[in-house]
Amino acid sequence: FFLVTTNLDTSTSWSIIRSVQISETPKRYLSSHLAARSRLGNHMFEMASLLGMARTLNRTPLFFIEDESYAKMLAEVRMVIPGLVKQYLIVNGSVCVFLYIRVSVPSPTKTTFFTDRCCVYVNPKILSNNDDQYLHLSGILLVLTFGLVHVSHSWKYFPEMRGELVGYVKKSNKISGFLPKSDIKTFVTCVHVRRGDFLLVGFAASDARFIKSALKFIEEKEGTENQNKAIVFFGDSIKFMEELSNDFLLFNGKTKKISHYISTNSPTDDLIYAKENCDTVLISGKHHHFLAPHSTFGWWIGYFSKYNKVYFMDIRATKDHVYREGKLHPHDYYMPYWKSLIFASDNITVIESNPKQK
Repeated sequence: FFLVTTNLDTSTSWSIIRSVQISETPKRYLSSHLAARSRLGNHMFEMASLLGMARTLNRTPLFFIEDESYAKMLAEVRMVIPGLVKQYLIVNGSVCVFLYIRVSVPSPTKTTFFTDRCCVYVNPKILSNNDDQYLHLSGILLVLTFGLVHVSHSWKYFPEMRGELVGYVKKSNKISGFLPKSDIKTFVTCVHVRRGDFLLVGFAASDARFIKSALKFIEEKEGTENQNKAIVFFGDSIKFMEELSNDFLLFNGKTKKISHYISTNSPTDDLIYAKENCDTVLISGKHHHFLAPHSTFGWWIGYFSKYNKVYFMDIRATKDHVYREGKLHPHDYYMPYWKSLIFASDNITVIESNPKQK
């Protein structure tokens, strides 16, 4: 840090600049390789995690715009949660503009390995003894057809930041189309459905039988008798969601007075809608994997939802290979107060599983 003082030399009418160095600990920064070619759910996980880690390490978070994919990633996150982006110093090339001041920073050439498992929490304090002024992290780096991917997904990197992050979400500036509004008269259950590429690559996709039974379980647990019930589906398969909606007209042979809706909004609008209207959320996809960019989207719908009441299929009851290989720890990925569901012994009824089960 330099204190700049000015003396006026009357003989030349020039200002003489004198710099006096003052001892001060240099500011330290944290950045990372990011899954810039991935999609919105992964983007928000990475930026929220990196911000939480930076605070733990008393560092300032940096976002390097390494190429066009990073610029696109930043724009997509800003559309949903602009306040999160504002917590970062944005570096384009070797120049950072912060508080209208241009500051030169080094390119992220040196990297420090952090973790090789996408969804298992690693305490960032293991980096506390690293004295690098610019600490740039690497982790899972896979050469895919769409480029390099690095992900670190765990709520434990930002454990007490929900109120802050929800506050950063963009406020809705339009009516949510035909979707129902949550109020004292209407209870809205939001369901995230994932099939698409999960079926193509052999992952456990959303299952109609589980969704139906889980929604019956949630209906009995949530809301009140005098409220209208509404179910809103979000997902990547309109046909599958239409079939679900038609099937839900009958439960146990009795017609149910429940309205069903299918969102055709953008992912950005879906997340904003969830914040304002989802009274409870069912994440029906059975797992998360770093090769499936949408798999985190249901997580964020639940996290941003109105009351943060979330139900999900217990991954421990599936044959998901990511979990089996130790790359995902359920207690690190799912919030501790979310409810995990499994089929009972009859393989028809859905019940709540034991959260302490290993």
